[in-house]
Amino acid sequence: ISIADRDLGVDIPNVPQGGANHLGDNLGANDIRRADDRITWLKNYAGVDYMVPDPNNPQARIVNPVLLNIPQGPPNANPRQAMQLCSILNHDHWRHLVVGITAMSNANKPSVSPIKVLSDKIVQIYRDVKPFARVAGIEVPSDP
Repeated sequence: ISIADRDLGVDIPNVPQGGANHLGDNLGANDIRRADDRITWLKNYAGVDYMVPDPNNPQARIVNPVLLNIPQGPPNANPRQAMQLCSILNHDHWRHLVVGITAMSNANKPSVSPIKVLSDKIVQIYRDVKPFARVAGIEVPSDP
């Protein structure tokens, strides 16, 4: 997960005051939209389903237990914050969840040099610009 994708997830707007503490009939349209955006971020960027079938009751769904294993709270806190149920509408909890997921996703990836990343971005820019440059009569060099 890139830093930009992490920031996109963290920046999904806050719930209005009091909205994070109410469930059921007290959910407003904004709360439902926020929850939907956050659940979509989890699926698209982290590949994690928010709700999964309950192993004890196949007709029911529960919050994914994997989300309980994501580090929460400040990383330098001693002792570490106890795991909490995933509260998708609590912005502080959501922010720590996104940062924890990002850290865990990057922890298992080999390091790529910044030069390789920059080179790949430049190649992509050349490929994206080339068709438009042709139309405008501007010559763009081949991929580096």
